[in-house]
Amino acid sequence: MTWDRGLQFERTDLSWRRTVLAVTAGLALAGRYLAAGNAVLGIALPAAALVCGVGMLWLFTARIRRAERVVRAITIGAPTIERMPGGGLIAAVALMTGLAILAGVVFVSTSALVT
Repeated sequence: MTWDRGLQFERTDLSWRRTVLAVTAGLALAGRYLAAGNAVLGIALPAAALVCGVGMLWLFTARIRRAERVVRAITIGAPTIERMPGGGLIAAVALMTGLAILAGVVFVSTSALVT
């Protein structure tokens, strides 16, 4: 069985980069709007979102590279001590997305109550 190099891992890597970029931008904007009255929070929340986004990009790239090494080793029949990565990082992105949605709901509900 030969392995088709294709671009599967590259496509997966790019799709995760787009997802993390979108979540990071959403959290940065939400943090900016949530802290509109406080200058310190207005800078700290978007900065924290950017730091988390860069960290997530690094982790996802490492995850994709690890999965690629495992698949290549299995395909050519070479023994490997590595295992496929788990779903903890994907759960973290789901949690970040949930927090972004919650921040949006809080912002909309508080602005509706003020007016």
